Amino acid sequence: MKKFITGFATLALLTSATPAFAQEGQQLAPVANVASTKKASDKQAVKPFAEFVTINLYWNQPPTATRFEVIVTNITDGYVLEKSRQTATDFSARSLKVGNYYSIMVRALDQYGNQVGQSWYKDFEAKQNDNWRFWF
Repeated sequence: MKKFITGFATLALLTSATPAFAQEGQQLAPVANVASTKKASDKQAVKPFAEFVTINLYWNQPPTATRFEVIVTNITDGYVLEKSRQTATDFSARSLKVGNYYSIMVRALDQYGNQVGQSWYKDFEAKQNDNWRFWF
């Protein structure tokens, strides 16, 4: 008998409840202006527009060079991000996290894998998308 009464009371409660979206009531007025007039303080961190940036490199082709070795190192976290050997005279270092420090090194190699001339390198902090041109 107790189960019957409890079940009946639960059924009556569930069937009498009206969902919130179906209830008539006072509706809120639409918000006209959501802009804030508060000035950001100097102590608040300002987020950059992009979290990751790309650095594009372009260089010349020395007469005896047949390929190039490019090494991108994440100095902040201490690991080689990318290492490649290629014949093209351009390279894009993608997905560099803004605020981290990186090093890029490019070496020209002859047909036997020997370095031709001086290598080029640059240490930098990733802040914005950029293009760098250099000559061996």
